[in-house]
Amino acid sequence: MHGDFSLNPTYYRDRVSRVLQQMGRVQLDSDWNEQTESVLRFLRGLGADVIGAHGGVESGFKIAPDSKDAKVPFRVNWGFYYVDGIRCVNLPRNVEFWDVIGDPDAQKKFGDGLSILEQEDSFWPAKDDAENDPQNRTGRLLYLAVWERHISSAEDDSIREVALGGPDTASRAVVVWQIRSTPAEPVTTLAKKLDFPPYDPNYLALNLLLRSSARMKARAIVNTDTDPCTISPEARYRGIENRLYRVEVHDSAAGNITFKWSQDNAAIVYPVRAPIEGTTVKLESLGRDERTAIRKNDWVEVVDDEITLKRKVNPLVQVIDVDRHAMTVTLSDSPADNAGDDAKKRPILRRWAADAQPLKENQWVELSDGVEVQFSSVKAPQGGFRTGDYWLVPTRTATGDVLWPGEPSDPQALGPHGVDEHYAPLALWKTGATGGAGAFTDLRFTFDPLAKKV
Repeated sequence: MHGDFSLNPTYYRDRVSRVLQQMGRVQLDSDWNEQTESVLRFLRGLGADVIGAHGGVESGFKIAPDSKDAKVPFRVNWGFYYVDGIRCVNLPRNVEFWDVIGDPDAQKKFGDGLSILEQEDSFWPAKDDAENDPQNRTGRLLYLAVWERHISSAEDDSIREVALGGPDTASRAVVVWQIRSTPAEPVTTLAKKLDFPPYDPNYLALNLLLRSSARMKARAIVNTDTDPCTISPEARYRGIENRLYRVEVHDSAAGNITFKWSQDNAAIVYPVRAPIEGTTVKLESLGRDERTAIRKNDWVEVVDDEITLKRKVNPLVQVIDVDRHAMTVTLSDSPADNAGDDAKKRPILRRWAADAQPLKENQWVELSDGVEVQFSSVKAPQGGFRTGDYWLVPTRTATGDVLWPGEPSDPQALGPHGVDEHYAPLALWKTGATGGAGAFTDLRFTFDPLAKKV
């Protein structure tokens, strides 16, 4: 998550059931976030224990052909579905349940499901989906991908309390779900080799194939600067502020994997006020203070909802001029993929510390102020380095070190802190030689409500 946090907001200590505030103590964002995370993990863990790895009530999220429009690949039935305890909701937007129940016209209007072309977070078809790969449309597996997306006031101004006259407060995490497709054969073949009751073999195979195999270590190197005016010579981290470094996989293309990093969790963003024309970008703000002010030579990227949700990769560009009177910046190149052209997609300019650089495994790389990282990978899961995988590295001036598990001389190699995607199989999709909507084999797990009429 890209927020302005002091620690990883999804971090919690083992066995913590609640966080207790004490009298007269300083209140930290990390305490609040740990309390939320501890409760959330318990509830989702309970949901997964009771429901299983994935499941829903009756026809919720069932994939079916569209009976009205042959051009629509399929529909997703209204309802709810749980993946690893995370509740996914598919209901008509801004419509009350009782309004639909009591109005036959409303039932007819909304039908029995949502067209995949109208699902706001999917942007169907994605690059790996069947519509982009017609020669392989026989034997596709449709699956549900679920994760939490961080939303700040830069992306959604309704979060801001207008009574405060401008400042923002807390940000939000929203559950995002997408229907994606992948060739079925690798999943079904691996599933036949897996036998771990009570887990669904298709669920296990899908997650083993898709989850990230990337790992990273972080440390702070020994400081050789003996100037007492800067920081203690025994310290390793040489920064003058506590920071939350973000290290993120930029491009996961095979043979050309790159990463980018930020000292501020990439939380410094500038909302785009008007459609971008060429290399000129009109911004809502140039920064709220000296630290967050955008400057010449800064490295930035233009992102919007589609780029974020599709995990698309755009080159970072550099700021070559800032006009503080016109509230515009000039970039070294025009944003790729028409990013920033559609205000409905909520475009923003995000600042990074440097241009993306090649990712090399098993080599220590210094970022800044003595902070070093090293990438590696494991054999399973098999998802490799995925675009958007990120790690958060807190640094502290009091110790001159980073906060990272393991000994300073032997830090642990951790999987990505995010994006934490969860996957569940929904259906096998076969169109046949003549094309058309095709046939769907249901792979969902279902359960009935416990309450029964006596």
